[in-house]
Amino acid sequence: MSSGIVFSKRSIPQRLLLTSAILLTVALIVLSQKYLGILDLFDRVELATSSHHKPSALSQQAQPAVTNHIPNQVHYVYVLKDGVTDFSFEFKHYLSVYASWLYLRPDIIYLHTNAPDTAIAHARSGAGGKWNRLLFAMPHIRVNHVTAPTAAENGRPITILEHQTDFLRQEAVRGLGGVYLDFDAHALRSLDPLRASGFAVVLGRQHGGEVNAGVLLGRAGARALALWRDEMHRVYDGASWSGHVNGVLSRLCPRLMRIPGEVLVLEQDALQPGSWLVEDNLALFGIHDETRSNLEGVGQGGALPEFEEALMDRWEHPERFPPWERDYSSTYVLHAFDPKRNGNPVPGFEHITPRYVLDRQSNFARAVYPVAKHMYDAGLVEIDDPYHGNVDGHENPGKRQP
Repeated sequence: MSSGIVFSKRSIPQRLLLTSAILLTVALIVLSQKYLGILDLFDRVELATSSHHKPSALSQQAQPAVTNHIPNQVHYVYVLKDGVTDFSFEFKHYLSVYASWLYLRPDIIYLHTNAPDTAIAHARSGAGGKWNRLLFAMPHIRVNHVTAPTAAENGRPITILEHQTDFLRQEAVRGLGGVYLDFDAHALRSLDPLRASGFAVVLGRQHGGEVNAGVLLGRAGARALALWRDEMHRVYDGASWSGHVNGVLSRLCPRLMRIPGEVLVLEQDALQPGSWLVEDNLALFGIHDETRSNLEGVGQGGALPEFEEALMDRWEHPERFPPWERDYSSTYVLHAFDPKRNGNPVPGFEHITPRYVLDRQSNFARAVYPVAKHMYDAGLVEIDDPYHGNVDGHENPGKRQP
């Protein structure tokens, strides 16, 4: 007897497939709802968390800035010899200080000197020459009266003027922080990247690999400066020209460089691109008469050209650059070692004057030309101003201050 229901051989598998499909669909719906619920939960938690941690009005108020930057102040040291009561600044000295003001924009330019007040007043009055007056009229210039050291702590007398300056420079940077520059060091661009590098002390190498302190950046109380101070007093012998300075720093810095943030020593091109050797003096100050003078056809008061060099110009327009010209793109400060001090005569070159720089016929002139042009455009210098700042014993005054 039949029940009326007939099962074919394929009916059971079909039902199983149908049932599986239904169950799979239901499972996917449930999972998707749970997933959306989890996302919603995450959204609600994130919203609650962000609302809970929203800065309060109090926390959004300005907080004291914490910085490890080297202070933006510049130090120069000028020591008068015993019995000398007047300054003898030349155009080259004013050029260095002006470049610091123009490129570094310091809060203070310190002049550490043992000069009496009468000498400073004489310089400011212009009676001592144009460059004396203009240098003391620089914005942000501050005179710091110091006593020139006469003996190191080891008992050795300090009689050489430059050695007295060595001891005073480390005291200035160690005590106040900032940028020390020799008067023959000329800033070519801002030092902000170096001051903000995070290092407590920044120096550069000179010819031969030694560290040179003619350009020195440091934070007050830096470990390297404290160690240098103690060691220079210990080793000073009065005979070595720079053993207590470059010699000591060249021994200390490599040891301190392993301590994060203590000392950064830059390659030679950064701060000391030349040297005191004959060939370097010739390359820096040598006059190239075969190159047309920048002043040709320009009289006093005439407009001087700008020289804006694009990044790729030296490759794309090599005809614009004479073969003797050096590229100072990688130089922050040009330490221009004086040929006369080193006994290296440079044919045709005697002194750094406004005309010598504005002619643009030497590497030194081309490097510092923008600074001298800025002076000229401001009416501070005239083309034929002498290097000593006097005309027939009287000052040749500039028109206005920077």
